[in-house]
Amino acid sequence: MEFPRYIAHRGLHDDNIPENSLAAFERAADLGFAIELDVCFTADRRMVVFHDSNTKRMCGESIDIFKTSYADLKHLRLLDTCEHIPLLSEVLKLVNGRVMLFIELKSCPEVVDAQKRLAFLLSKYTGDFAVQSFDPISLKKLRAVNPEIVRGQLVSTYKGEKEFLRKLASARSVWKTISKPQYLAWDLRSVSIDAAFAAVDIDAHFISWTANSEELIKAAEDFSGSIIFENVPLEYFDGKER
Repeated sequence: MEFPRYIAHRGLHDDNIPENSLAAFERAADLGFAIELDVCFTADRRMVVFHDSNTKRMCGESIDIFKTSYADLKHLRLLDTCEHIPLLSEVLKLVNGRVMLFIELKSCPEVVDAQKRLAFLLSKYTGDFAVQSFDPISLKKLRAVNPEIVRGQLVSTYKGEKEFLRKLASARSVWKTISKPQYLAWDLRSVSIDAAFAAVDIDAHFISWTANSEELIKAAEDFSGSIIFENVPLEYFDGKER
């Protein structure tokens, strides 16, 4: 697979266009940028495109996604705009193969067949896509369901939440035996030259995230095959292959 050089983090969003919204995805696809997005499950097992487990930050109301049906989430609006929380099926229909999608499957222990449900929906999609996760076991389950789906291991050794999972995800032995990814997507806050070498060691593409300034994206270009970015002026990409 040929990977794109630049990937819009949660779509091309700004002060007026919310992240992970149909408007952000349309803007990215219209300008030829690949798209990174997040997928989680509602209480009735619908796949929605939303980063957080709770809606407070993006919608103002505190509602847990996993405990709520999609019907009860539809009324919410993203950051006081007219944009709603989209279903993954809506995003697939909107993008319709125009650019590659990088789909992060969020932690979903409540949904034992999450990988099967996601793979089934994606089996009907004709565009290019990949599925990524911090959880190596989730990627292993996805490979068992459909080994043809391109898989990405998310990695971050930056101190934060879920430290055990992050430590597991950064282990080379785990990549080789469990997740077996076609690419590594590494947090720029914890990246090193050894990280790029690690990708070479397992014959994987190397992606870095998230470059949120011109300085960071310029630095990332020196060692990254692809870069997930946000808040970078669009003029920066003039004349660059996307």
